[in-house]
Amino acid sequence: MSKDGLYFIAILPPDNITNRVQEVKKEFMNKFDSKEAYHKPPHFTLQIPFKVPEKIEEIIVPHLTYFAEDQESFTVHLSGFNHFRDDVIFIDVKDPSSMKALHGNLMEYLQNELGFTKTNKSFTPHMTLAYRDLTPDNFERAWEEFQDRSFDFSFEVNSIFLMKHDFQQWQPFYEFKFEKS
Repeated sequence: MSKDGLYFIAILPPDNITNRVQEVKKEFMNKFDSKEAYHKPPHFTLQIPFKVPEKIEEIIVPHLTYFAEDQESFTVHLSGFNHFRDDVIFIDVKDPSSMKALHGNLMEYLQNELGFTKTNKSFTPHMTLAYRDLTPDNFERAWEEFQDRSFDFSFEVNSIFLMKHDFQQWQPFYEFKFEKS
């Protein structure tokens, strides 16, 4: 019997940005008692987590390799902070059009080629810093501090990652490089 694996598909920033994001997440953990996001790698979710038998990896990996080969690289400009409702604070994207196009292409591909039914149709590109355990009072305090703070970095997106949960944390499982430039 094959055991199930838990996966999601994401864009991961380069190490220098990952390290800076982790520093900001640590601020949220220390100042605002919000540690949930700290224990997840900085990323942009393209496909929400899904659970499938691990043997499906041998089908998913070639399909995502094929998908990625047909994608073009683009630049992401991270620009300041934003929030959803009153419980999620994230790093914003200046012009999300390229990331939204990639997301739309991926959702269509996953549905048509792999029969996915659970896809995230609405998509606001963001890198989460605090959520779930951010209390309303701490949200107010944190937003007061971060709403006008600068966070300006850019990076080239030339791959996507299949992330896999190892029963303790999320790990990059496989990288799919874009072939078009």
